[in-house]
Amino acid sequence: MKKIFLPIFTAVLLSSCGGGSTNDVSVSSNLSEKELIGRFSKFKSQFDEIFNNPSKYKQEDLAPLTDSMAYFVDALILEYPKSSQLAEVLCEAGVSSLNSRDGERSEKYLTYLIDSFPDHSLVPKSMYFIGRTKEVLFNDLEGAKEAYKVLYRSFPKTDWSEIAKSSIKQISTPILLESESVNSSEDLDTAETK
Repeated sequence: MKKIFLPIFTAVLLSSCGGGSTNDVSVSSNLSEKELIGRFSKFKSQFDEIFNNPSKYKQEDLAPLTDSMAYFVDALILEYPKSSQLAEVLCEAGVSSLNSRDGERSEKYLTYLIDSFPDHSLVPKSMYFIGRTKEVLFNDLEGAKEAYKVLYRSFPKTDWSEIAKSSIKQISTPILLESESVNSSEDLDTAETK
């Protein structure tokens, strides 16, 4: 009996905490689209409260909230892939995942938004935060620069494009103690292809 109970209990516990990837979500949540979005929003509000008040809360409390948000995002993707609010939820979940230092989830949600909603107004923002995830969490500075370059070439007239250009300059010209200036405009104009 113990041999059967433990694996079942573990599976129920993981699914209730939001563990696993989108592909692992195979059981219907039995919630409406509105309920899924509402519950996601509830956890997102709690997340924001903790993240924005680090002196009042322990930042390690963000991880369980990220897991809970992921459960509702994954269920929304599975059950309501054409939801009119899915792009906004994906962007919020991606940025929150970045803020809780979960780079894999951040990239997953932001990339899903870009691939599924290529004409959505949140695509430039999502592209920027993919670059930011590469830069900050994965320390992949070349990957981050390339993500920023794709953003400003694809959406040159957006605020996110300007922020991406600044990020490239900052990566290319770290604060130096030397007085010599580095020509960062060359770095902006040349794409490094692999």
